[in-house]
Amino acid sequence: MADFTNRRRITSVAQLNSIQREQIALCGAAYDDEQLPADRRLSSDPDDESVLNFCELWDVVADGSPLYEAWFYQSDSGSIFLAGTTEMVAQIVQCGLECADGERELELGTAMVRAGLLPPGDSEFERFRRAADGTP
Repeated sequence: MADFTNRRRITSVAQLNSIQREQIALCGAAYDDEQLPADRRLSSDPDDESVLNFCELWDVVADGSPLYEAWFYQSDSGSIFLAGTTEMVAQIVQCGLECADGERELELGTAMVRAGLLPPGDSEFERFRRAADGTP
């Protein structure tokens, strides 16, 4: 069972390792199709395409092992990567989870429900809640 843990508010590129810098650049590109480096994505300059108004990084772990790194930004968006890589495996669009892999989607969706990260109004919330509770 996967769990969202280790929530960090990201306010500066100095908080990130090299892979996370690449991840935040990819997050921005997924959000607005602009190819900008991490320092511009986390800039306080109003002319940059910053995600500073809301940017969090979570670890997603199972049995103590990191599975994913989950970014939440711009209040209703996000990107989820395989841990320690730049391979994006899911996205958060208007607060909802989008994932092409059904098993991974169920794993992440149930973990999001348990962590309070998926709004109850989401069309998939009940399915993920039932899976998290172990009810049919």
